[in-house]
Amino acid sequence: MALVVSVARRIGNPGARWVSTNQGQTTGEDYNQDPYDDQEAYREDHIDDERSQDVKQRILQASLQFVPQHGWTQAAISAGAESEGLPAIAHGMFSQGGVELVFYFYESCNDQLSRELDLEVQNLQEKIKIKPFIRKAVETRLRMNSPYIEKWPQAMGLLALPQNTPRALKNLGHLVDDMWYHAGDRSTDINWYTKRASLAAVYKSTEFYMVQDKSEDFENTWMFLDRRLGDLSSFGKCMRTVQENGGLGVENMKGLFIVAKNILGLSPKYR
Repeated sequence: MALVVSVARRIGNPGARWVSTNQGQTTGEDYNQDPYDDQEAYREDHIDDERSQDVKQRILQASLQFVPQHGWTQAAISAGAESEGLPAIAHGMFSQGGVELVFYFYESCNDQLSRELDLEVQNLQEKIKIKPFIRKAVETRLRMNSPYIEKWPQAMGLLALPQNTPRALKNLGHLVDDMWYHAGDRSTDINWYTKRASLAAVYKSTEFYMVQDKSEDFENTWMFLDRRLGDLSSFGKCMRTVQENGGLGVENMKGLFIVAKNILGLSPKYR
């Protein structure tokens, strides 16, 4: 039975392809036209991609209500798909499993916080008081985890897996950068690194404390946060002293924080 098959070979020679003719003979021909030169086909593929992304977003958003029951798992995603009138097997769209739900939630919360901070800054009638502003931002973001606090240790465990760590660190880096940016920080020297790396440490330590906190409205967590921010202020004074004294210490510290910046996936050009 005659078959007509056309397969693009993009390795080695992106301009060549093999064509199997309806006579069963295989020939090579020069093909310098990009497969997407057919604009109509490109538009259709683009629309399909957008629809696929929209469906995935709908499923992930719907899945969050099932996290308290199923955790950050494929089961929660399946339940979310069914609640949207889609077959449970739609969870197959999420090849990484439950961590995709964690990333969706984490990044959505970061985006929400960024919008809230932006609005708060726009409505301010006086100069920002940095410490209270940062403190409020950290608490606001951590409170977004509270509906899922019983399952949050599982989410933290998933984010700590080696294959998930780069994206998790990048999200953390963008989170603390957003906080400092909206607080008015525009530093470009070593302070840029110290502020973000230090706040990331404060955020993560408070997050760890929060998942173990049984006090009402996480009262002990916010007290812990205040202590850590006090330590951060002391650290800032220490760094200013080092900078004033100059010498090799400044270069060593800068090197350490550049490494931290790279781990967090950040750059002053993020903005």
